[in-house]
Amino acid sequence: MALGVFVGTFFSFVLGIFNPCVVNKAGPDWLWGGGRDDMIRNLYFKPNGSFRRYGRPALVATISFGVMALYLVLQRL
Repeated sequence: MALGVFVGTFFSFVLGIFNPCVVNKAGPDWLWGGGRDDMIRNLYFKPNGSFRRYGRPALVATISFGVMALYLVLQRL
């Protein structure tokens, strides 16, 4: 059950990145722990909410490498 919730949340997040209706949006400020001044938010987005120059590829790479790292850790257990 928990795995299904995790997978569903992950895929909705990934699909939301490429949704043309919400292009270049950082999401609502309450989504980020520090609001507009959140350190992680500022890695990928400008203060006005649009992606930085390489923000979208960096976000996709971060998610991809994170999933691969998690797989490698779980594989060795």
